[in-house]
Amino acid sequence: MKRLLIICSAIFIIAGCSDKEAEVQTVEAAPEPTMTELAESNASYWGYIDYLWARNGDSFSQEGFSAYLADWIVEANATGVPYTSFGYVPAEPNENFDGVWAVAWKNKALRDEAWDKWLASDSTEKLASAHSGMITLGGEEYEDVYGFYAFRPREMSNPWNDIGPEQEPYNVDIMFCSFNDGQGFENLREVIAGDFSPWLDSYEAANPDASYNFSIEVPSYQPDPPFDYIWKNIHRNSAQADAGNAAWVESGGDIQAKFDTIADCQPPARFAGYSFVNDDEA
Repeated sequence: MKRLLIICSAIFIIAGCSDKEAEVQTVEAAPEPTMTELAESNASYWGYIDYLWARNGDSFSQEGFSAYLADWIVEANATGVPYTSFGYVPAEPNENFDGVWAVAWKNKALRDEAWDKWLASDSTEKLASAHSGMITLGGEEYEDVYGFYAFRPREMSNPWNDIGPEQEPYNVDIMFCSFNDGQGFENLREVIAGDFSPWLDSYEAANPDASYNFSIEVPSYQPDPPFDYIWKNIHRNSAQADAGNAAWVESGGDIQAKFDTIADCQPPARFAGYSFVNDDEA
């Protein structure tokens, strides 16, 4: 599966030629950079995200969930590893999950450290005991935990910082995309930089109250999924999302055609997003 474009070349040095024969010496090529190294060296790299499928239990309630979340934050904070966390609730029922719980770190090393400390502290077991039948995150054996490298080529134009049970949900539209033959991330980057970003500049100049960002996220889990990346459109609310989508249909058709040449994307799935923890150091 195509993910990040890796260009490697072997280096050969020819030396030691004599009158009788030429001796060819080879120098071992430097090891190929890992996907983590490639991702974290990218200028648009935002962080590493684990998505955990969330399934509501028989005892689920909004009040009970708030208590669970408070205790979950205590356990997550106890790792001493800075993080950001948020949750998505699907607009339409999904047979796989009732929601998606996300935890994000600045890099994968912090992610691995946090998980090691979480498991060593038996945090999942503590939460299950204190909140029996409330919610299951990531499956019984963590089989429903999916890691992604996240890239955000554009700064958030109007960030929001709502936290807590009274927050108004933000809007997230998610598409699963697969590259067409001969296409890859470099092609995607060119259209974003040369066409999409200027279109966004023009739209935001005409709509100064609009708040938008997008995230391109590359899966890092095994086995390889049947897609190359997800594209997330993030708006302050569904009304802004609908307005932005309408403007795109009206004036972004030529750019969309370029995107369609690069990748085949499934129709977007809509989610209500909720912020759990926003850590400035995460």
